Parts: sequence; structure tokens; C-alpha cells
Amino acid sequence: MATESPNETMRTSDPARRDDESLRAERRQRGRSSAWGPAGRPVIDTVPARPVRRLSARTSSLGLSMGAAAVGVMTGAIGVVVPPAHADDYPSANDVQQAKQNAADQQALVDKIGGLIVDLQNQADAASVAADKAAEAYLLTKAKLDDATAKAAGLKDQAKAAAKKARTSAMRAGLLASHLAKTGGDSSVNLLLSGGDADASDRLLYQLGTMSQLTEQSSAIYQQALKDKNAASSLAEQAAAAEKIRAQLADAAAGALQNAKDAAATAQAALAEQTSRQAELTSQLATLQNTSIQVAQQYAQGLAVKAADDAARKAATPPPPAQVGQPGGGSSSGGSSAPSGGSSAPSGGSAGAPNGSAVEAAIGYAYAHIGAPYALGGAGPVYYDCSGLVMMAYAAAGIGVGSHSVSDQFYTAQARGQLVPLSQRQRGDIIFWYDGGFYHDAIYLGNNQIIAARDYGEPLAVEGLWGSPYPYVARPSA
Repeated sequence: MATESPNETMRTSDPARRDDESLRAERRQRGRSSAWGPAGRPVIDTVPARPVRRLSARTSSLGLSMGAAAVGVMTGAIGVVVPPAHADDYPSANDVQQAKQNAADQQALVDKIGGLIVDLQNQADAASVAADKAAEAYLLTKAKLDDATAKAAGLKDQAKAAAKKARTSAMRAGLLASHLAKTGGDSSVNLLLSGGDADASDRLLYQLGTMSQLTEQSSAIYQQALKDKNAASSLAEQAAAAEKIRAQLADAAAGALQNAKDAAATAQAALAEQTSRQAELTSQLATLQNTSIQVAQQYAQGLAVKAADDAARKAATPPPPAQVGQPGGGSSSGGSSAPSGGSSAPSGGSAGAPNGSAVEAAIGYAYAHIGAPYALGGAGPVYYDCSGLVMMAYAAAGIGVGSHSVSDQFYTAQARGQLVPLSQRQRGDIIFWYDGGFYHDAIYLGNNQIIAARDYGEPLAVEGLWGSPYPYVARPSA
């Protein structure tokens, strides 16, 4: 599907992007699991510990121009983000000093601070996922609008051509009627078309059909004129209906874009809250535990890792969506909508081994754009979003993976029989994340590392495999 190029005003010199530098530094410190070699390329042969979580640093400015083609809207719920804890819930310096006077109070405050750290992480995670879902909803609706726009334009052109053909046929019928009238036919036939007036043309064709002098040739002229008139009328009605649908989708798309902006702003606020509170809470832990800040940070990270692991164990594996029969191949609509109902497992495990040269071409493209900023609808060469990167990386290898949508890329692979269980993932496979719908994807590098376009304020980069990926991956090169 056609994608919009983000505005040039979204360069990294933009103040909003400069404001995210501190957030990026914080996330790199806690969440980045890739190592970097002396040549400036990620070292992917070794895997450090899994990142605590996938942080989000979205901004409220999506950098998309709301022109006539700006579309895509979210019509359903994106997700609920837990509001940050009230300031009164956070311990003060005085609370810390008082708690140190009693071992029980000290441990209770340590536990409370640990809970606050985990809550902040959960809130930022939920906001990030909600923003991803809103972005995917925008792209899905945008795809539908693009299709509807193309269909409406095509029908309009066909209707114009049909109307022109109908006028020509009517003129031929008029000449026939004039000839018949001169040779003794019905003198009441309207011989003029009144400048192409539709009503006059209809009356002419009706009256011509009642004449008894029609020869085989003249009858054919009359029948063709009638056929052309009906075709023009039908196409005009179809074009009007298509335009009505297009207008409705355009309205829906504008709302989805606003939803995506709002969700991005919420995610930015949640991460900013976490970032600002994290340092204070860690310092309080260090004071309570009589340790260094570094040790307190390790303790806090351990709490976050445990909370993330517990949540992953408790989370039920999402039921695989029903098999869909839509063709893939990069169409802007094929398979992009999740099927209604059904729970049959997608075909998986039968895809062959990945094509090594195609995989390396795709990964090479992604590596070449490391550091590219994130933008909704970005598909290069400057900006990328997650599905835009996957789409363009495999396009560089000569492989279409579906349209600019996480959902479409999954259903395209499903329709082609290219799904493989997550446990059998190999380098070059596409990893998906699902929570009531697909909302994020990335290219697997091996050794539990991925390369992805992630979030606002976060450049395209290598990171550790995080969270609970969907139980099937796509192998487009098989």
C-alpha cells in the first residue's frame, strides 16, 4: 500500500527529538542488550541478559502530514493504561530516614519502593503497547482507505468513459431516428438530443424502440445505444457508492491518526514518569540498604526482571487466528484484517529452510539503516516504523512480505504456508507480538537478538528478544 513520507520537520534536530535524548540514554542503559564492536556494527554472536523490558520513548508529534491522503483510524479500543501513582504515594527523604530507625519499617519501605519501580515499568509497558496498537490500527485503516480511494478513482474514470460512449451511441440512434422520420416514420420522435440532455436521450431511445420500421442494422444500433446508456448509469451509481465509502473511511482514518497521536503522547508521559522517578527511588533504595547506587540499580533491575518473567508465565498463549485464504504478495488489503471467529491453528512447521542469501540481503539492508529514527508510516530511506523496516528489508532481497502492516505481514505468511513455530526460529525469520491483535514485528538475527524499528525517540537498532513473542514466526525466504 502507498505510505506517507513523514515531514522533513521530523529531523533529529527537531527540539522534540532532542528532548528525548535523556530517555534514549536511560533506555540504552537498562534495555539495550546488543554489544558493539570496534567497527561500529553490533556483535550478535553473544547474547547478554534479556532486557528488563522494551521501553518506549514516543512523542506526541507523529510527524505525519494530514493531507487529503492522510488516513487510517482506530475504531476499537486500543488498551487501557494504568495511571501513574499519585505523588503522595512516593516516599520522601524524611520517610527514608525514619524507616532506617527500625528494621521492620526499613524492609517495608524497601518492599514498597520495589513495588513502585515495578508499577512504573508496567505502566510504561502498557502505554507502549497501546501506542503500538494504535499505530497498527492506523496502518490497517489507511490500507483500506488507499484501496477505497483507488477503487473510487477507477470507477469514476470508467463512468466518465462509459458516459462518453453512451452519448456517442445516442447520437447514432438520433441520426437513425431522423432518417426513419424522413422516410415516413413516426414524426413524433424527438430528433434532437437537446445538447446531450439525459431525459431527452431516454425519451428518444424509448420512442425509437416503439418504431416498427427498424431494420436488422438499425435495431443493432438501437440495442447498442440502450446497452451503453445502462452501462453508464450503472457505473455512475457504483462510482457514487464507492466515493461514499471512501469519504467514510477518510473520516475514520483521521480519527485513527489522532488516536495514534494521543496514545504516543500517553506513552511518552508514562516513560517520562518512570525515568524521572527511577533515579529517586533507586537512590532511596541505596540509602535504605546502605549500598551504592550501582548495587541498588542492580537490585531494582532484578525486581523488574522477576516481575516481567512472572507476567510472562501467567500470560495465556493467545489463540492462533483462523487460517485465512487471502492472497499475500504485498497487496494493501490481502489478509490485513483479522478473521472473525475461529481458532484453528495456522499452518506451521512445514516451511523449508530459509534462503541464506535472501536472509543476508534483508538483514544487510536493516543494518545499513541502523540509527534511523522511528516514525509512523516510515518506510525509508530516512524514517522507519516496525513493519516498514521489515517490508523494505525483504523488498531489498526481492521478496514481498505483505503490505505496510504487521497484521498483513503475518496473514500473508500464513496464506503462503510460511509460518514456523517460535521454537524453530532461525536467522531472518520475522518475529511478531500479539495482544488481541498483532502490533509489532522485527527481524530475528539469531542468539535471541532482533533488529527492529522500535519507538518514537528510539533509533532503529539491534536488541534482545523481549516479552512474549507470538508462538509462530514467518519465514518469507522459504
